[in-house]
Amino acid sequence: MKAVGILLIGIISVGMSACGQSEEGFSTTENAAEIVSEVDGATMVLIPAGTFQMGSTIGDSDEHPVHTVTLDAFYMDIHEVTNARYQKFVQSTGYPQPPLSHNPRFNAPDTPVVRVNWRDAAAYAAWANKRLPTEAEWEYAARGGLTGKRYPNGDIITYAEANFGNIGGADTWKWTAPVGSFPPNGYNLYDMAGNAWEWCFDEYNSEFYSISPQNNPRFGREVAPDTENFRILRGGGWGGSPEDLRVADRWYHLSSGSTIGFRCVKDIP
Repeated sequence: MKAVGILLIGIISVGMSACGQSEEGFSTTENAAEIVSEVDGATMVLIPAGTFQMGSTIGDSDEHPVHTVTLDAFYMDIHEVTNARYQKFVQSTGYPQPPLSHNPRFNAPDTPVVRVNWRDAAAYAAWANKRLPTEAEWEYAARGGLTGKRYPNGDIITYAEANFGNIGGADTWKWTAPVGSFPPNGYNLYDMAGNAWEWCFDEYNSEFYSISPQNNPRFGREVAPDTENFRILRGGGWGGSPEDLRVADRWYHLSSGSTIGFRCVKDIP
């Protein structure tokens, strides 16, 4: 397993009104399949409520045991947060620029913002009236409605389906790819495998079952302690192997790197 972590901040979750433009700045109708954030302009899709088997019998020890998790419906960004959207946040708030904002390898407007730490991602999410996904929400959404599959679209993954392993030029992009360059999963989410690792709300815990939402209702919905802890990353990045891209694979980090980005979710009241 890989290791990492970060200073934590509070993160807020905000409800939406039933129809029209909500007071939090979302254009939507009640339980719409898609909504659009008036704050960052991101399209979000409805992830339906459901029950799934979280974890894997074939992965690392901290993916065991496979266990049942039930989740409420929520909305999720269809894309990883791009440099263009993150710049809107920086310009609106005066928040510091990400370290790679002037690096031409990573600063294209339509590629995911990377080398942002958990605190940066949580601050963006709060500004956008969203939050970071829980680890369970992320895995459930990444599975796209499929049961028992290794990847978002099945049991194999190719360079035509995700941006990964490209340190040696194995695919079209040597670094990050424009979001939406590959087919979406069953929930119409793009890049749930590859391109950039994605921050989750959760602190890392090697005792996998103990951190499932039914045992910790605080997940993603209350203020996080202001302490330094490892935080979960999911999905694999542009330099990773196929094993990193499995929907059940878990990584954790203390700071960040050029393969790490994020996407946001929003609660349904």
